[in-house]
Amino acid sequence: MKTTNDSVALQVGGVDGTGDKGRNLSPKEAAEYLGIGIRELRGLRARRAFPYYRIGHRTVTYNSRDLAAFLDKCRVAAVNDSIKSAA
Repeated sequence: MKTTNDSVALQVGGVDGTGDKGRNLSPKEAAEYLGIGIRELRGLRARRAFPYYRIGHRTVTYNSRDLAAFLDKCRVAAVNDSIKSAA
């Protein structure tokens, strides 16, 4: 069953990861949360686009709050938003 960003966001406690510390996500969950594939997630991790946790040699997890912050940085404001903020 394929989930959408919204359903994964609800599972991790809201779009901004509204737990105290967020929730640790597996690579598959993190990719679904971001709406990208595993390969793209690995590329972003290699470019250190967001923090991640390496436990041992192979295990990698992502914090939902870190991913939400990354999404906020990627946000492009609409034309109407920039006109309103300039006024």
